[in-house]
Amino acid sequence: MHLLDLPAEILFEILIWLDGNSLIVCRSVSKFLRAFLDDRPEFEYQYRLVKQGLVSTYGIRYPYENRLLTLKSFSRAWRASEIPRPPTQIYPIEGDCIAYELVAGVFAKTDGLNLTVQWLPSFLRPARQLVRSQAQLGIPIKDFALDPTQDVVALLEADNLPPVVLQGRKVNIHLRTLSTNMPHPEAQMPTISFDIPYSPRGNDLSAVTIQLGSDILSLFFSVGPGQLHLLLWDWKSGATILNSMYPTLHLPPFTRSFELLGPRSYAVLSIEGSGCIYIYNIDYPRKPIIPPFCVAKLNFPDLQRGIHLASISSHTGPFLGRPRNDSLFTTASDSRVYVISVRFLNSAYPHGTFFLLHSAFEPYLQIGVVQSEELDVPWETWSHRKFFFIPLEIPSNWLRYAHGTRVLLSTGNESRNVTILDFNVNEFTHSIRDSDSNWTNIYPQLRYSSALTPTMWKLSLQTACTSFMIDEGFVLGLQTTGNFEETIRNLEVFSMYPTPNVT
Repeated sequence: MHLLDLPAEILFEILIWLDGNSLIVCRSVSKFLRAFLDDRPEFEYQYRLVKQGLVSTYGIRYPYENRLLTLKSFSRAWRASEIPRPPTQIYPIEGDCIAYELVAGVFAKTDGLNLTVQWLPSFLRPARQLVRSQAQLGIPIKDFALDPTQDVVALLEADNLPPVVLQGRKVNIHLRTLSTNMPHPEAQMPTISFDIPYSPRGNDLSAVTIQLGSDILSLFFSVGPGQLHLLLWDWKSGATILNSMYPTLHLPPFTRSFELLGPRSYAVLSIEGSGCIYIYNIDYPRKPIIPPFCVAKLNFPDLQRGIHLASISSHTGPFLGRPRNDSLFTTASDSRVYVISVRFLNSAYPHGTFFLLHSAFEPYLQIGVVQSEELDVPWETWSHRKFFFIPLEIPSNWLRYAHGTRVLLSTGNESRNVTILDFNVNEFTHSIRDSDSNWTNIYPQLRYSSALTPTMWKLSLQTACTSFMIDEGFVLGLQTTGNFEETIRNLEVFSMYPTPNVT
């Protein structure tokens, strides 16, 4: 008997075991299977999730018919809107801001003394806010990272010492629960410490980037011109995975930036040559004594003669340790775009921005053994149909302008309009058009025909905001003043979630 000759009830019980990708393949096999799958919300919900770069969160009792309607409403809300949207809610979050974060529907900021945390309303969770005072925290804060899915916040303690400390500088990172401010129960060492030795050029932390990625805690910082360092820990065990201050573990030449690619991989970006990305894999805890090892050097295209690369930096959405439990679905970890900002010398275009899909790095993340030497990969080999380029700077003075495959662009201060570039290769027919001439003035070998063109949505908002951020289900507008140490007046939330109706 042919599979398609089976009774509908039996065919259903067979197909229900397939994942979303397999269901998409089944839909292309025959008109009968396409109609069979499209007529049943259990299947349509699963393959629509995959096409939108989402995964289902389980443990929530909610009919598939309602799940599908919610998903369709969520998708439509991200599309272009000509009618100005009013903010779903406005939250007062006043005060100075020296560090901030937006992860999994939680916005947090600090003025160095207090920590303000605003939970945004999700499909299953109401909004709430808490403020922890310096008396409650017990330490001044220089920077922090958080992951609400693990109820963890990593607080980098400020020491308020002079830039040069002769006896060496001790740095402390405190691991606490976001909900209670108590030492995190999964952290065997609630405080992780390390020393920065004396240097006549200084041993203060500056240009700090602290990140959490599952069980990995990273700290990338500068202690002076050309003195960039990277430290990695397993924050649960307290084990040091990498300390690039050790003589044999220095970062590659001309390093300028660092980016997590996952809980066991990361990238180091360098201005060497025309620019390159070093890919490192981590074989921890399987081989804890082996430090992270470089598996590939991914080269950017050659620059036009006379043009030089002055800087390179990267930004992407956060990595979550666990699936979110406050929504029906969440963004898949590998459904993301990396925004690589570059600055040029001797060019008519002083800035440029690359958008790279996570899939460009995936072939190198699978290399699980130390190589005799890393792969030296030309641009055309690793980037084809996985990049886009604009000879412009991303107009954003706040980070968290990228989440999943979406990148948010604002038009400047006091703007009522935002543009969203969506690099979801499964969901949309791409619409942006450009020409080689805008690219070859900088990169002679860069071809538009090899690029992945995004879809561009324009959102009109009722109120003007000075800065914007993007999360899984929100566009956040911030009313801010100031330059380096900004002052926030309030947080305006434009939600893409439909009204919850969960029993």
